[in-house]
Order: sequence, then structure tokens, then C-alpha cells
Amino acid sequence: MKRLTEAGYFVVGESWGARLRLSDPPNLKVLNAAVVAATGQGFRIEELDASWAPQVTALEAMNHADYPYTPATSVPHRDESDVLDLWTFGCRLFGAIHDGQLVAVSVMSLTAARAETEFTSVHRTYRRRGLAVAVKAASITALAHDGVRIFGTGGAQVNAGSIRMNEHLGYAIEERWLSLTVPH
Repeated sequence: MKRLTEAGYFVVGESWGARLRLSDPPNLKVLNAAVVAATGQGFRIEELDASWAPQVTALEAMNHADYPYTPATSVPHRDESDVLDLWTFGCRLFGAIHDGQLVAVSVMSLTAARAETEFTSVHRTYRRRGLAVAVKAASITALAHDGVRIFGTGGAQVNAGSIRMNEHLGYAIEERWLSLTVPH
């Protein structure tokens, strides 16, 4: 890194990866409290089946421009076929629902070693109400009941809200990486 920056390379993005390691049996107090806080505001927090694909697709389309972009953290445009594939490939989706409308979603995929967050998304007008925390907490809780003890997530360093949300749930940042570009 030092040699590259001395040669004129410069940072164009910073990203991070975090892990949550649950004890066995897991202590789910913080996770349950996050879900209760959302339900206390009138939101229904639940696992979603494929019938929610149109609403997940619409939420992602609306939020696409809000995702931070760096060379290491980009978000693809997802159409309904892409969203339906999430269930096909074994992902578990958890949402916050208000008056029949999906206002937040968190998606987890399973690997042999851990559950990995694919994305968490909240409708613009419902942000800062703890819904990202609640849907992610619901997904972790459900997977913990299925025996998963290690969870991974990550994102762009510029998304401070995402970092705070994940730290609140017990994730610890274990790695950071920089994207450099060639000098002009």
C-alpha cells in the first residue's frame, strides 16, 4: 500500500467485512428486542415467501440509487426474475410490513460455514425507525434456531448507518479493504 500510494495511486473506495459469532445456545436478547421495537410501532416482521417477489423487486428498484457504490461494493439492478432466484437458491427473506406493504427486507444466503447477508433495504419514508435492525435481527434469530452460529455481512465504509446497525446486532468488523486507482 505504501509503495502504491508513493507511486501516486489513490484510494477511491473503502469497504468492510464483519462477522457475528453466536454462543451455543445463542443469547438472542438484543435481537428479540429489535423485533419487539418494530412491532411496537405497528410493523409486522416475518419471513417472506416468493409471493412477495413483486414487492421486494419494487423496493429494490426504488432504493437502488441510494446504495453506495465503490469499486468493491456495487449493487446490481434486480428484476423480478433475479428476486425469485433468491428463493430458488435457498436464501431466506425477512420483511417489515405496514398496511400490507413491504417497507423493509433483509436477505440471507447460507453457505457451509455461515449465513451471509445479501442485502438489507428500507423504504425511504420508513428509514430511521429501526426496521433494518428488526428485519436483520429476525433473520439471524430464525437461522440461529436452525443451528447457524456464524453470520457475515459487509459493505461500503461510507454507509455509516449500515455499520452502526450491524454493530448494534453484535457484528464486529474483521476486515477492511481499500480500492486504489492508477494515477492519471
